[in-house]
Amino acid sequence: MPVGTTAQQTSLAQVPGRYAVREARSTARSEWDGWLERSPGGGHIYQSYEWGEFKRRLGWTPFRLVLERDGEVAGLGQFLCWRPPFMPGKLLYSTKGPWLPWEDEQAVRTFFDGVRKVAEREGAHTVKIEPEVLEQRTGVKKLLRELGFRKFRWDLNGKTTMTIDLSPSEEELLAKMKGKTRYNIGLATRKGVKVVEDNSPEAREHFLRMARVTAERDGFVIRRPEDYSFALQQSMYDAGRAHLFFATHEGDRLAAMFICTFGRKYWYTAGASTNEKRNLMPAPLLQWEVMRWAKRHGLTYYDMVGIPKPRNLENETDPLYGVYKFKVGFGGEVADFLGCWDLPVKPVPARRWNRVEPVYYRLYYRLKHNIYY
Repeated sequence: MPVGTTAQQTSLAQVPGRYAVREARSTARSEWDGWLERSPGGGHIYQSYEWGEFKRRLGWTPFRLVLERDGEVAGLGQFLCWRPPFMPGKLLYSTKGPWLPWEDEQAVRTFFDGVRKVAEREGAHTVKIEPEVLEQRTGVKKLLRELGFRKFRWDLNGKTTMTIDLSPSEEELLAKMKGKTRYNIGLATRKGVKVVEDNSPEAREHFLRMARVTAERDGFVIRRPEDYSFALQQSMYDAGRAHLFFATHEGDRLAAMFICTFGRKYWYTAGASTNEKRNLMPAPLLQWEVMRWAKRHGLTYYDMVGIPKPRNLENETDPLYGVYKFKVGFGGEVADFLGCWDLPVKPVPARRWNRVEPVYYRLYYRLKHNIYY
């Protein structure tokens, strides 16, 4: 993956004759996303160019760093920089990243040398990362600690998820599902439930209304205001990376599913349902038909997003227990990632921020009715 000539490159760190870390400025959207798709692991929608530009409109500044090996792209990470209002210093946050050859210690060390330089230059006291590296990779955790990282007190975008490999045939995918899930898919089909895609603004507004019903019924808290959700959806639609599907019956929209795609992956970003005709089992059919749609469009990896941590999978009091019981029926595998880690670039202000952030987080949410990450 040679570095393209359309990206202005600023060198940040280098191992003579082997590795270099560069800041990609004026990078074309297609160029960045192409590198990301071909990165080790294939990247994440929250590392895409459009995600960085969406967050820029909300006050975060994206910095895009590229790791080169012998002149070719070997990994990369998009970092978002933000100054909390009324607080000194800034944060540098790689949402669901970076994407690196984690087995190569020299590569990882070189990359974070470059990250430190950006943090110091921009006045950031803390670097936050959220790599999709599995928890059992103890060597990576050891290396992060050697680099100065520490586990953050909570995980911003979910540590544990359910993933499904879509490359087997439809028959094989159905065979992996639990019997009850297959039965409910068949029941919905026999009862005439249909699945349609509708990305119109009216459909998105309808989806947000359905989400309010779902949250009230199931006891979830919607932490983002609707204008944020609508703007996010519009941004992803404009980039060709979002799709909204509905399960319908005789003109009634019974369940909805908003997904984001990147490369050969897609994410169950949000879902909703009404209180009507739930006996028709629209949600299982909706999941299955979107899986079939994804296969037809060349997607091979489905991230269902958000289940309890492994120790709580059978804990019925966990807020995500019901979600887990629904998702596990589709035959996926539990993926438990490292979660969120912090690097205190400036130890004293980083410690101060770490102490006050829980209070700051609550006050910010109370005033803005939003979360800042």
